[in-house]
Amino acid sequence: MPASAMKMRSCLLPTLARAVLCILVVLCFLAAATPASAVTARNVAVSDVTSTGAVLVVKSDVTSDVTVEYGQSSGVYTATATSNGAVRHELDLAGVDRVYYRVTIYDSSNHGISQTIPEKSFHPSRASGQPFSFAAAGDHRPATDTTVQPAVWNTILGQMAGEHIDELLNVGDIIYGTSGDSLAQNVAKYDGLFAMTTQLTYGTPMYVAAGNHERLYAANSRAGFEQELTMPVNNGADAVTDGEHYYSFDNGDTHFIALSTEIAGQEGMITGNQKDWLEQDLAASDKPWTVVFMHRPLFSGAHAADPWVNVGNVAGQQNKADIHALFLANGVDIVLEGHDHYYLRHVEDGIQYIITGGGGAPLSGTPVLGAGDVFGASSYEHVKVDETATSLVLSAVNSSGGVIESFSVRIPDLTLSLNGTYWASYADYLDRTLSVDYTISNGGAGDAFELQVQSLTATQGVVPLTPTPFSVSDIAAGTSGAVTVNYQLPVGVAVFFATATATCTDDRGFTYQYPGSTL
Repeated sequence: MPASAMKMRSCLLPTLARAVLCILVVLCFLAAATPASAVTARNVAVSDVTSTGAVLVVKSDVTSDVTVEYGQSSGVYTATATSNGAVRHELDLAGVDRVYYRVTIYDSSNHGISQTIPEKSFHPSRASGQPFSFAAAGDHRPATDTTVQPAVWNTILGQMAGEHIDELLNVGDIIYGTSGDSLAQNVAKYDGLFAMTTQLTYGTPMYVAAGNHERLYAANSRAGFEQELTMPVNNGADAVTDGEHYYSFDNGDTHFIALSTEIAGQEGMITGNQKDWLEQDLAASDKPWTVVFMHRPLFSGAHAADPWVNVGNVAGQQNKADIHALFLANGVDIVLEGHDHYYLRHVEDGIQYIITGGGGAPLSGTPVLGAGDVFGASSYEHVKVDETATSLVLSAVNSSGGVIESFSVRIPDLTLSLNGTYWASYADYLDRTLSVDYTISNGGAGDAFELQVQSLTATQGVVPLTPTPFSVSDIAAGTSGAVTVNYQLPVGVAVFFATATATCTDDRGFTYQYPGSTL
């Protein structure tokens, strides 16, 4: 080989080496500069809220480790909850007033890959006497077998988020489930739901009463429902098997009951263990208000084959009468329902039965009003309720923000106060017959009708002389009335205590009792 050739090769080798080295350095730099794959939150949902906290559900697209920092003030985190090595996490957060929290999701295989969700907040359930708002909506499942929720449902969720409600009562048909879904297919449909609901559930729990389109009679659909939703658990005979399918909880002055019209083999009715539990649950509540929510309507339903709608279904008609009688006997105020894709209000024996089925599924036409029906509309909508201890103000709001109907349910709230004691005459003084004037005040939002004092008692051997029961004039909300009661006092008695019980009705005919008023 010529010397010149040798010289060229000896010069070429270092040049190639340098080039290869440079390429390697560039590749390493590019690899370092390329951002790692992100971890994505598929759902963040405040669930099962109580007076002391809530369960926070966090779901990601990969196996992840989750840290939640939280506290009572914005930006001040005094506690931490963690959960590791799962796709779906349930973390208990404790709080007293308002809980502020921040979520960080780490890829379990590489903590350098993470997502931090900016601070959110929620209210634990309210104490008695604290007003709050809640909403009801449902039937927002897609029109076909798809994971994509209707766009109008996204609009309605935004409306409810803007209303700063404390909770959403979902009356069912939340996905388009099928009996042939694999578990993965069914779960994907819930992920499609969560892609929209997270904007609300960051700070507002969504309580669900299953609909027929959840297809709970199919094993995979039932498994998906139970896996992807976290609800309170009932304390009845079905607590282990159907614990989250029907349940109850309290908030403020309201007792809420979720019923399932989709128990396998009992579709379209409330019977068996669920009915037994309902009787016990209603009897145990002492809240001024009771609100029930479920999927299929008890009255005015458009699905002619349903047991409660089909007049030829003897068992269904008997169950319908039994359930309504149970509601009536236990002072249920409002029953929120879905199944029919419109808005309809029906009043039966003073109970407001409201179908709010305009969440996004294809609308039905304007319902034809029948006996007991008050108002109906073919509209995408939700129902907002403002609650106080003595009133529920309901507004049906369409997807454009217009109020299509508004009404209120109000109850009286009576108190008794001493106004004066005296001997009405010299003869009464000699007979020891004392006259006592009382003021009955109605501090509630509803008028008190058919007011009666049912009984009188007294201590120290004092005998009430005024016969009971006796009627008192109606007392409008915010006003008061006077009543005089006579007592026979033994000689030497100067001080005694007396009690009274009274009853009245509201403008719906519901009866209220006021026991043990101290006079």
